[in-house]
Amino acid sequence: MPTRNLRAASKTNVRMRAGMMAVLASACLAGAAWADGDPAKGKAAFVRQCAICHTTEKDGDNRMGPNLFGIVGKKAGTAAGFTYTNAFRNRANWEWTEDAIGGWMMFPATMVPGTAMAAFQGIAEKDRDDLVAYLATLK
Repeated sequence: MPTRNLRAASKTNVRMRAGMMAVLASACLAGAAWADGDPAKGKAAFVRQCAICHTTEKDGDNRMGPNLFGIVGKKAGTAAGFTYTNAFRNRANWEWTEDAIGGWMMFPATMVPGTAMAAFQGIAEKDRDDLVAYLATLK
């Protein structure tokens, strides 16, 4: 019986990793689009869709989600003073590139099953490039 559970867990783990890799790969293929994003439109979209959970000011407070100032180039799961879910701490082993941010906005629950962002259904695709462009300006 324990062997069967280990096999099932292993298959599930392989499927989750494959799904996450597919999301990251599709985000990487779209990477050139980030340069086309409009940071001003991204800031407006952030206020509409993200500001309820995140702040973007330097040394800003964490809310339900971490402060996002300086996110581009930062290792995932390292925002000071923010308590990440176990799922995120155990699986988020990447650097926040513009491609990774774009993929995360669209498919957070696919990239990290069990993340608190699983309740979030993803950003509107029409806003993604603008949001990524805006977050990239926060340095």
